Amino acid sequence: MKTWTGILLMIILAVATISTTSAARTMNESQKQLNIDDQSSQTEVVEASNIDKMHDAANTIQESIPVKEQYVSVASENENIRLYPMKVEGSGYIYNGMILEVDGKTREFSDWQGEGGSYKPEVHELDLNGDGQKEIVVLYTEGHGTGIYLGQARIINPVTLEEMKMQSLDEIVKQHVQSKVTVRSDRVDVDVTVDGLQAEPSRIEEDTSGGEYNKELGFGGVTYYSVEDGKLVVSAAGSYGLGLYAGDLTFAYAYQDGEWKAADLKYSMEIYEEEYYESFD
Repeated sequence: MKTWTGILLMIILAVATISTTSAARTMNESQKQLNIDDQSSQTEVVEASNIDKMHDAANTIQESIPVKEQYVSVASENENIRLYPMKVEGSGYIYNGMILEVDGKTREFSDWQGEGGSYKPEVHELDLNGDGQKEIVVLYTEGHGTGIYLGQARIINPVTLEEMKMQSLDEIVKQHVQSKVTVRSDRVDVDVTVDGLQAEPSRIEEDTSGGEYNKELGFGGVTYYSVEDGKLVVSAAGSYGLGLYAGDLTFAYAYQDGEWKAADLKYSMEIYEEEYYESFD
């Protein structure tokens, strides 16, 4: 009886040992499978990340497509100086920001907003002040319409591609020009003094009833910038009323005390015909 009891205990112990070994083996295999799955999951994450990077790179390449030649302005003095828009809107007629390229080096000017088409910007390389160092001059049109022409100019250092400080038209007028507009029942009198020198008075005969007139000439509504004889020249019309012009303030920019300032200022009286300000359309 004792013998059978001993044999039965041995069988029970053997079965328990086999079950424990099998369970351990199953756990090891499960752990191995888990490790494989983890590696597979990590691989999927890496591959997905690489795909995203490739997608981003493709987008970057697409966004870097060269600008169309029709939007590129080239300096007549140096073909290695180019100007083109950062972004073109309005069927190619609006430049939203511009890029200046000099000998392959570029600089973005996001605040330059100009028109394209027949008002395509200009770029020049000139020695404006005769010091042997050439400057870059950019001319563009900010807007135009009936009785309005908003020209703009920038002077750029060709080495640093930074904008050089320019005296604004408002500052120039305030410093150099004094004017008075006198409205009578049948005419408007315009008197202008530039740097203490009185210009020829203008007497404009017209029915002033119901009209809107300024007390002094306003500048900025019609402003042209151009390059003439190696100088940056400005012509700003003086307005004595809404859309009414009586003459031009003209000057050239000269470099003085680390800034481009107005020089050789003159004011010439001239009565503008209707066709003049209609031509801005």
